[in-house]
Amino acid sequence: MRPVWLLALAALGCRNILGIEEPLRVPDADTSVTCMTWHPQGFDPCALGPPMPALHLKSGQYLYETTGTTAMAGGRLSAILPDNTLHVLLQSTLAITQPDNSTVAVLSVDSLTVDAGATISVMGVQPFLLVAWSTMAIEGTIDAGSRVPVAGVPHIGAGANEGCATSAGNLGSTGGATGGSGGGGGGAFQGAGGAGAHGVAASGGMGGGALVPLVIRGGCQGGASGTAGTSVTVPAATYAPGGAGGGAIRLVAHDSITIEGSVGASGAGGSGAPLDSACGGGGGGSGGYVALEAPAVTIGANGAVAANGGGGGGGGGTLDAGNDGADGSIDLQAAPGGAVSSKGCGQPGGVGSAAGRLDGSDGTGAISGGCGGGGGGGGGAGFIAIASTGFTAPGSAKISPPAMMQ
Repeated sequence: MRPVWLLALAALGCRNILGIEEPLRVPDADTSVTCMTWHPQGFDPCALGPPMPALHLKSGQYLYETTGTTAMAGGRLSAILPDNTLHVLLQSTLAITQPDNSTVAVLSVDSLTVDAGATISVMGVQPFLLVAWSTMAIEGTIDAGSRVPVAGVPHIGAGANEGCATSAGNLGSTGGATGGSGGGGGGAFQGAGGAGAHGVAASGGMGGGALVPLVIRGGCQGGASGTAGTSVTVPAATYAPGGAGGGAIRLVAHDSITIEGSVGASGAGGSGAPLDSACGGGGGGSGGYVALEAPAVTIGANGAVAANGGGGGGGGGTLDAGNDGADGSIDLQAAPGGAVSSKGCGQPGGVGSAAGRLDGSDGTGAISGGCGGGGGGGGGAGFIAIASTGFTAPGSAKISPPAMMQ
């Protein structure tokens, strides 16, 4: 496969693409030699201007938002990083416009250190490109993955679900008069989504088809279940949403990238059927996109890089709810589908992709003469891409799906 970032960033090299006027070939005295002699794939580092100081994140929770919408003097804020007390540590106005007119948020720093116990959740509408002018050392976690909503609050990885109109899992069919609708199909990216299963009264949704992205982007969402039947009164006319796809993150360093912790962009699990709805489960979201580029890339013995699919949601009945599918993990373990409730009326969702299995699994269909909705399909695998002449990883390192070496 041709490297995604060559297609996505081939036009970069002029500072006006970054919202700056003319090319700056010599950012400053400290970085001029590095700038002129460094040739990462797809972009000119001189066009980024002087990097921000070294970024060292100690143990704690951090949220990096690639908003692309906040107005500020001289342009728009591409991304912002507060600490857990909401004190702003840094903000960036750099962004790249891709051939499809989507944008990638860019952060350029001297070096990056993420201590053990530090977790950076990367969320927002734009994919994320992080550039270090020396080294990256990641002992904590950088996570651009998506999650099943908690109390209705979404958690969607940076750049997820963008450009997915033709590749997301299709909707499950609408439930019939007795309820028992079909599950939603799983979202797809490198791997296909699993099919949503049929309910008592309706067929399930098709899983998304695999594709090769032409720009840097995240994974695709799973399809929703069919809606509740007219005989269901609590809650009538409802459905189970599909899980969001994983986000997109690219890490580029001049000298080296060392990962003793984890970097992930896995998809969210599909939602389970609402209580008493007799709906199917939502399809799991596909894995997203993780790219690493440096002369030396090392994934340590305990390191993990993953873009796995989420599990499909479980179907429910007229007297129970379906369980949510599990979110894709940052390891080699497949995300389970939503399990059958204690009353056992709905059917379980399909397992998400992981390790060497790129496709999500199909949901389980309702039993003839049964009472519930079908399970949602599991999400397909995303992409792991590595460009390095000095790549090393021991057998115990977790890379899921298998990396594409560029």
